[in-house]
Amino acid sequence: MKLVSSSPDRLVLRKRPVLMGIGIAAAMLLFAAIWLAKFFSNDHSDLTVLALLFGLFGVVFIVFVRQEVAVFDRPSNSLTLRSIGVLGAREQSRPLAEVTKAVLETSANDGDSRAGPSHRAVLSFTSGPPLPLSAIFRSGSEAKTAVQQINTWLNQKTGQTQKRPKKR
Repeated sequence: MKLVSSSPDRLVLRKRPVLMGIGIAAAMLLFAAIWLAKFFSNDHSDLTVLALLFGLFGVVFIVFVRQEVAVFDRPSNSLTLRSIGVLGAREQSRPLAEVTKAVLETSANDGDSRAGPSHRAVLSFTSGPPLPLSAIFRSGSEAKTAVQQINTWLNQKTGQTQKRPKKR
């Protein structure tokens, strides 16, 4: 998750899987184009396989391409997590006072030595189970950065200002 805004009263983090969405949609378009070319050239071999691949990538798009937003708001004492996808939006709120810290959860690579571990940020509460900020684990350092930003913001006293990172 990337930092959208940070002030002493409010922290907003967001994950937009744009590249993943574009890649999956491009694969779907490729399968559809090959299917149409084969169909209209009366070469009906592999049409079923192409249709199944198109459907499979469609399901992957629906499941994994979701925008996730976390809003930590001190004045309203609320934590709001939003997940927006093809099939709709889901939102849940918790009192901000119950959030104790953010931790990094790591998933093992299941024996694949080429792939590194995947991570996600998880919030710990004074009571109740931990709450992941993302439904899926991702590679890279974004989750670690999000954990650091959340913990810095939670430990920050109101009245201090935090610099927003430069855009690249």
